[in-house]
Amino acid sequence: MPRYMHQFSYSLESMKAMAAKPQDRRAAAEKLMAAAGGKLIDVYFCFGDYDGVVISEFPANVNAASVALAAGASGAFSDMKTTVLITMEESMEAMAKAGQVAKDYRPPAG
Repeated sequence: MPRYMHQFSYSLESMKAMAAKPQDRRAAAEKLMAAAGGKLIDVYFCFGDYDGVVISEFPANVNAASVALAAGASGAFSDMKTTVLITMEESMEAMAKAGQVAKDYRPPAG
């Protein structure tokens, strides 16, 4: 199954709630992902542009997008980004195909 990286920042209200009452949000994320046919692989809090990262698996992009839409609509997050992760094996296939496809590509010329 394809894997995804979901990066997120909590809303101010969510941060206040978790600071007042610390809570493990893994179970809520697992339930949401399972409802969309996916599986939560791991969850991390982090420093930087986002407050956290989730790695998940879904059978298709539509399933992953449904989770992003549902979570985003909840108001719990101020920013979210989902990235499709490509295995090294898939990357090698893409590189080989790029070599074939590039033969027919001509860049813009002035």
